[in-house]
Amino acid sequence: MREILSGVLILIGALFMLLGGVGILRMPDLYTRMSATTKVVTLGIGSIMLGVTIHFGELGVLTRALAVIALVLLTTPVAAHMIGRASYFAGVPLCKETVVNELHGHYDLRTHELESIPLAELEPQLLIMRVPISHWSAIAEKTLAETELRRHYKVTVLAVRRGSYVIPNPDGDVRLLAGDELILIGTPEQLSEAAKAVQG
Repeated sequence: MREILSGVLILIGALFMLLGGVGILRMPDLYTRMSATTKVVTLGIGSIMLGVTIHFGELGVLTRALAVIALVLLTTPVAAHMIGRASYFAGVPLCKETVVNELHGHYDLRTHELESIPLAELEPQLLIMRVPISHWSAIAEKTLAETELRRHYKVTVLAVRRGSYVIPNPDGDVRLLAGDELILIGTPEQLSEAAKAVQG
């Protein structure tokens, strides 16, 4: 029985390694290749080490296998992150299907620092507005994610005020009630459109 379990674990590990190889061949760019290989190879090595441990059934082999698994779990994600970071900053292109590149325009090649947009540049463009949710509003009784305010109106909900209680930085599963007050940030045009939708 022990030999069967050991063989199954080693076979599963080998299959994960095979998937890692397929990921290197099939993924369109360096970043997705690294993502595919680091995940499945980590699982593959872990499975093979567990199979080896069960096969030998000795305490010394167990401690060595656990040390190898811990080393792989600790080093592989860090190494992949560093390689991906260096590749991005060196200009290795993303695949053409990439939709969102959140780092674009926020990395200073001179100082090698990741920067957000300076607040001074945002102040003339953005406003914060409090908008009450009326009883006939279409978003009443919906969750914040269901309202899709960010997608439709490009505004961000900073907080939800419910009486004397404030929900800062609310999650998408927060249910909005009539009488709540949304604290929104956006451009004047975006806030105007969003306020019409919120107030009904």
